[in-house]
Formats: sequence, structure tokens, C-alpha cells
Amino acid sequence: MKVVHITPTYFDDNSVIGGGERYPTELATWMAKRISTTLVSFAPCRQTHYFGDLRLETYPVKHFIHGNRINPLSIRYLTSLVRADVVHIHNINTVVSDLACLVGRSLGKKVFVTDYGGGGSLVLNQKLPVFQRYRGAIAYSQFGMGFIPEQLQRKATLIKGGIDTDKFYPDPALPKENKILYVGRILPHKGVNYLVDAMRLLQTTGYRLVIIGRAYHDEFYSDLKDKAEGLPVEFVHNADDLRLINEYRTAKVTVLPSVHTNCYGKYTPLPELMGFTLLESQACGTPVICTNAGAMHEFVEHGQTGWVVEQNSGEAIAKAIRQIIDLTSEEYDLWQSRSRQWVKHLNWESVVDQHLELYEKS
Repeated sequence: MKVVHITPTYFDDNSVIGGGERYPTELATWMAKRISTTLVSFAPCRQTHYFGDLRLETYPVKHFIHGNRINPLSIRYLTSLVRADVVHIHNINTVVSDLACLVGRSLGKKVFVTDYGGGGSLVLNQKLPVFQRYRGAIAYSQFGMGFIPEQLQRKATLIKGGIDTDKFYPDPALPKENKILYVGRILPHKGVNYLVDAMRLLQTTGYRLVIIGRAYHDEFYSDLKDKAEGLPVEFVHNADDLRLINEYRTAKVTVLPSVHTNCYGKYTPLPELMGFTLLESQACGTPVICTNAGAMHEFVEHGQTGWVVEQNSGEAIAKAIRQIIDLTSEEYDLWQSRSRQWVKHLNWESVVDQHLELYEKS
């Protein structure tokens, strides 16, 4: 079986990299260890690369529809479908996705789609019966299933995960520090301002906050630094994998405080379709705290590996942090063990197995 994954993401130095970009890349990388797999995306120039067993093809884009960088206009990438048995498209509402579906089916390929929200304002599926041509849709959270178009709901499959448990794992030799951790992009819908509010309420605990991630919103980042003035808060924008894993392993708790309505009043319907940060932290044996926004509650065992709290509330986050830092050493050891166990069934090997089974039987 030969599988071609297609993502409309345009990669360059200014790319905003989030879960919607990481998921297809990780899935294709792990799938390539099992079968012939190609990942197709877009960039300033035509290139072919190999990352281990994965073949990566990038195609140039001359125009973005309505200036939307997630809705590129390209035709040349369609040649990549010829050698595929299965075409897996990552994003429902783009012209790239629609064309790949229609052409793929006309060539007799099995075509599947996974959505990440967003997309273009101009798409072909508004006028043409594109959704009828998909063999199936795949979601990686129950929350995300609810946003799949009605025409695709009846042929949708839920496959939760994944996480690289060979990369993210505990190191008992590293002692825990009095440290709260945030990992993710610094954007308003990530709700990091409420975590900073929580740190102000926790000043007497002696804990510090480490915020790891690139800033993509200048106003929010400036406001965040002002809010953090005088608090033990460190911003890290260039952490490599070694530093990131070390931070997970030595943190007492990792917090992902995303919100639907941010501090500027803007509403985001899909703030988190999973939350890689939650899986990575728990895999390293570090409990987590998240809000009740999006799908995050599906990836935390509430009261066992972490806490799910009210969004837009520094007080709720502070209360949950206190519950974790006040655990006895024996209690905390149990939380660490449960966290590691909780994510094992969400590993990439299992996720790939489920995808390949679906491809075969559909």
C-alpha cells in the first residue's frame, strides 16, 4: 500500500506551526516506518526531501486565494496522486483539498480527510459534491467530530492520539523543581494571561513559571510581559527538543489554559482539537492542568493525571496548581505513574495501526 498525505500548509520562515501542522507531519512520519508514505505540502520552491523513510514533496505557490495562506492555489501537486493507493487529505475547506479529493477519486484512489478547523472562504465543496467522494473522514477527538460537515458525519471515524512515548518519557535521575510550565504558541486564544494571573495569586509558594513558545501576536506578547512584570516568569522562544523534554521532566505541573473567548473579546470555536502539550507532559510523567475549552478534557484523566478547570479564570488555575503542589511525595509519585500510563494507548504506533486498518477495510 502506498499512502500520500496532503496538507495545504504553506511552510516558510514566517509559518505559524501548531497542531494542525504537526499532526499530519507526525502521522506521515510514523506511517512511513510501516509502508510507503509521502507527505505533500507547499513552500516557495519545488523540492523533494527524505526524513528517514518519509518522502516529503513541496510544491511552489504563485497565488493564495483571497490572500489566505492556508488556501494556496496550485495544480502541480496533483501529479503526486498518481502513485498512491490511498490519499489522506488534511483539512476539509481548501481548494487544494477539494481538487485532491475529486482528482484522487477519478483516478480510483481511496480518499480520506482529517480536519483541523479553519480553511478558505472560497472552496469548491460549496458548489460541487466533493464530500460524497470521500471514502471516510477521521477525527482525533470527539470534540473535533462535532465540527465535521454533516455530509461526512455518517462516515466519520474517531482515532485519538498520538504521542511519541519513545521520545517523551520520565527520567527519574532528574529532580522535580518548583516550576510551572507552559508549552505552546504565544497567541491570545492560548489564554497564557490567565496563567500569569494565577502566578500572581501563587507568589508566596516559591514557584516560578516557564513559558516556552514563539510569540506570533505582538500586542498580546507585549501585554503579557507587562502583566508578568515583577513575577518569577521566564519566556523561552528557542527551546530545542532536548531543552523541551528536560523542562517537561523537571516541571511540577504543565498548564494549557486555552480559551474560546480571549482577553480581547475574540471568539475561537476550535482553540484546541487535542493539545499535544498535554500528551507530551503526561508521557514525561508530569501531571497537567487544562481548561474546559475545546477537546482538552478528553486527553486528561480528571483528578488522576491532572485537572480540568474553568476557562478565563486565573483563580481556577491557581486552585488546581495548589492541589498538585500540596500533594505529598507519595501522592505525587502516584500521579506521575498514572500520567505515564494514561497516554500509552495514544502512542503513534497505535494511531498508525488504526489508520491502516481503516484504509484497508474501507
